[in-house]
Amino acid sequence: MVPAAGRAELFQLYRRSLRAAQQFETYNFRKYFYRRTRDRFRALAALTDAAAAAEAMAAARAELEVVQRQGAVNRMFAQRHTVIETDPRYASGARRFAE
Repeated sequence: MVPAAGRAELFQLYRRSLRAAQQFETYNFRKYFYRRTRDRFRALAALTDAAAAAEAMAAARAELEVVQRQGAVNRMFAQRHTVIETDPRYASGARRFAE
């Protein structure tokens, strides 16, 4: 388990990573980075070794910088939105039927 002092930093980094993932205009990239972030931080929160946790946090910080840069590039070259992004029946990612 990550020490209490490091948990606050972990949650802050997690929130920043999720925000960076949400900046992608492309639906597939956005969902991929969101899932990847969630999975990475679940694994990181389960680490018991302090050295391994510190190394994983450093890797997560470096990946956050990469995702932020890639999100900016993705916004510059945005394409048309897919049906999943524009149709309200698909807004949550799961198909909703109008009754």
